[in-house]
Parts: sequence; C-alpha cells; structure tokens
Amino acid sequence: MEVRRMAGMVFQHPNPFPTMSIYDNVLAGYKLNGIKLNKEKKDEIVQNSLQSVTLWNEVKDSMNKRGSFLSGGQQQRLCIARALALKPEVLLMDEPTSALDSISTNKIEELLLELRKHYTMLVVTHNMSQAARISDNSMFMYLGELVEHDNTKQMFTKPKNRRTEEYLTGVFG
Repeated sequence: MEVRRMAGMVFQHPNPFPTMSIYDNVLAGYKLNGIKLNKEKKDEIVQNSLQSVTLWNEVKDSMNKRGSFLSGGQQQRLCIARALALKPEVLLMDEPTSALDSISTNKIEELLLELRKHYTMLVVTHNMSQAARISDNSMFMYLGELVEHDNTKQMFTKPKNRRTEEYLTGVFG
C-alpha cells in the first residue's frame, strides 16, 4: 500500500467519484487509505491541490457540489488534483486529454508543463504532437515491445529506428 501511494493515477476519461463533492473528491485518497486529518489540514490540502491545477478560483464557491457538475476539462483537473493531494513521487497519466475538447486540452497541457517541474510524470499518448510539446523524453512502443527511447527532440527529429520514423511520419501501420 505504501508503494501505491507513491504514484498518482489519472485516467483517459475524467472519473470524479460521482457521489462525492468536489471537496471530498480531492480528499478521497486520504479516506480510502484510512488517513485521518483535522478540518484545517483538509481545507489546506483541498485548496493547495485545486490551486496547483488552476481550478480553485473556478470552484471555491461550489465545494459541496458533485464533481460531475463540472465540465469535462474541469473534471480532469479535479482528478489531477485528487492524484496530487497525496503528494505522490510519480504521476502516471493515461491519455489525459483524449476525451477533451481543444480548449481543455490546451489547459491540461499547460498544467502538465508546470507540473513536470515538480513531479516525475509518465504520460501515455497516441498524440505525437502532444508528446513533442510536453515531454522531455519519449519512448515508442509497438505491440508491447520498446522500439526506441531518447530525448524527445532527438527522437522526433532524428529517430534511430526505421519503425519509429515510419510511425512519426504516418507511414507505419
């Protein structure tokens, strides 16, 4: 269980807990792990987590509303805040923008650029332009095989493997 708390998870589709308020969604990891906090500490964690994903000003007056009340992009930021609340060492994200519109995608990408200064992140994406914009290092995997990994700029401009180049240029498949 201790190892599990070291990693925050964010999934492809926003998944706030539907019966929980925005406030309780952020604190869900503490509740699920049996970690008791006083009201002051809870309030601090919720505010800091929501501020870190630029959602605080949008929801601070709606904390008792359900997370499902929010737009898709806001729900995804809420899920990121929930993952960050336990202060993980690693943030694992599976296609975090694939279910979002372009405006929400842009907000999430800006957020990821900021979060990468403070967290180790592993982002799975099929969106190559997004990978080029947000990552320092990239891997290309095919059918469970690691084909190539390198500095993102290097891999995207001068891939070493023919399959990587074909994938990046749209010839692969």
